[in-house]
Amino acid sequence: MINYGNMAELFFPTRCAGCGRYSGRPLCLECTASLPLIRGPVCSLCGKPTLYDVEDCLECRGRIRYLDATVALAVYEEPLRSMIHKLKYRNGWRLAMPLGAMAAVRLAPMLGGDEPVVTYVPMYRRNRKARGYDHAEELARGVARALGLKVETLLGRTRPCKAQSGLTHEDRRVNVLGAFQERATAAHVREAVLVDDVLTTGYTLRECAGALKKAGVERVIACVLARDLLGEPTRRHGTG
Repeated sequence: MINYGNMAELFFPTRCAGCGRYSGRPLCLECTASLPLIRGPVCSLCGKPTLYDVEDCLECRGRIRYLDATVALAVYEEPLRSMIHKLKYRNGWRLAMPLGAMAAVRLAPMLGGDEPVVTYVPMYRRNRKARGYDHAEELARGVARALGLKVETLLGRTRPCKAQSGLTHEDRRVNVLGAFQERATAAHVREAVLVDDVLTTGYTLRECAGALKKAGVERVIACVLARDLLGEPTRRHGTG
């Protein structure tokens, strides 16, 4: 039997999204090993590394609402920064499966007894059509597949928003205010995993979690690839 996967790799070899070398996989072993993983104590509400485990930290206290917890795979630094940029803007959807699976390992201990539903921060429909895919949805599929869970679209965007990168904290808050609406399918969900790429200020995730709670979801856990540790955002690629 002809192995078409091997033939495709022969004629169109896969480059690693981290180092750019031909590796036969979206992420080579060296770049996977060099990811700036978050280890040790964290703030359970926003996923930020801390000196000791806390329920909320000074950075997120009073700002990140509606979320019950956040799990972040790594710090928003290289080589993960370049990987996320390729995932979002350079047709790097194949990265979603390996990165989503890695995030799922970090997420698994946080899940409750009820089988959660994995969902995601949706793109505006016009932007999704132009790009050809929704990177957060692809990440959600990677997370769900690794955990044997189902993915559902529980949220929709009510309007387009400016890119969050480059905006101040207050501008980010206003930019996404009321931009998400729960779908009818959210009414039957008790626990939801809300997937996105980067958490910076948390306002995007807060708006999404608020819409899910409005629909009756009892527990919302955010699962992101990266936690941006900078305070006032400048020219960044983070969405939230």
